[in-house]
Amino acid sequence: MKRLLVLMLAAVTICSACQKEEKKVVLDKSYRLLVKFGGKYGYCDRGGIMVIPAQFNSASIFSEGLAPVRVNGKDGYVDAKGNMAIPPSFESGSIFLGGRASVQKGNKWGYINQAGQQVIDVDYLSTFAFSDGLAAVVVAKGTGAKAGYIDMKGKYAIKPRFDDATSFSEGLAAVKEGRSYGYVDKSGALVIPAQFYQAAMFRDGLAMVKINGKFGVVGYIDHTGKMVIPAQYGEGTSFNDGVAAVRKANSWQLIDTSGKPIIDKEFSSPTVFSEGLAPVVVDKKVGYMDKQGKMVIKPTFDAGSIFVNDLAPVKIGEKCGYIDKTGKLVIEPRFEWDQRVIDQYTHYFTHFVKSAPE
Repeated sequence: MKRLLVLMLAAVTICSACQKEEKKVVLDKSYRLLVKFGGKYGYCDRGGIMVIPAQFNSASIFSEGLAPVRVNGKDGYVDAKGNMAIPPSFESGSIFLGGRASVQKGNKWGYINQAGQQVIDVDYLSTFAFSDGLAAVVVAKGTGAKAGYIDMKGKYAIKPRFDDATSFSEGLAAVKEGRSYGYVDKSGALVIPAQFYQAAMFRDGLAMVKINGKFGVVGYIDHTGKMVIPAQYGEGTSFNDGVAAVRKANSWQLIDTSGKPIIDKEFSSPTVFSEGLAPVVVDKKVGYMDKQGKMVIKPTFDAGSIFVNDLAPVKIGEKCGYIDKTGKLVIEPRFEWDQRVIDQYTHYFTHFVKSAPE
């Protein structure tokens, strides 16, 4: 995923009550947040208390109750108590999605379940996460490689014939034929012809696409392939929380799914809305704005990222802490601000967690 700004897009999944009514918050005591402390990775709880000591040179976020960690040069999986639930025996391992994680043995990839059992053979040059019940895989074809899709049992749902393939979202996936991208449905039918230079996943019913080559323009299509927001922008983000950022000339606007600006204001950099708020830069400091353009959390942070379930990471000096939607620090800034952690949460929550406009 292309990085836009350090300030933009980390996300932290925390269990909380509905925002729109005052209800008792039910804490998920098993939730673990990936943090870096003293040059090592570990996991803390919602209150910032370390529950799995910072001991790993490399680690990934928790998903579906397990997290990949590296021990003595191999990847295994820990549970919420820090027990090694799946022994470290893989060259590499991904997070779990849909009850499957892709793992590397030697120079090939396959999939395991949450018990650590190899449920799909290690046969692939490359693998991607399961989404909508299917996963993109890459296999050798002659002197080259082709991508297709397998189901949860490892059977081909769509045989390898594409030059590139991405994850399914909202029932469609972007695939590359030759030099152009189109979209297939789960039967493998090319329902939107290959015609785009770039094509993103569907979010909020729309997908960002680029036409006219590397220096072309960006617009947004619906599930039929109709360009519902005309291709007129130099760059754009996928929709999240019903809003996308688009660039015209040297400034950015925030638009809704009809293509209309949500506020009469331009920005020097893009941002992403989540749970009704977005981090924005004002005089080199980060604060949080609502969809009416009101700065509801004053810009006092050196960096910040999107809210998920009422909490957002913020950078103070070189340290990372967490604020609630009033701007109150609920976890003191004592962890290291780590871009690798930021990017993991960014990718997960903007690709695989359903966007929910308010």
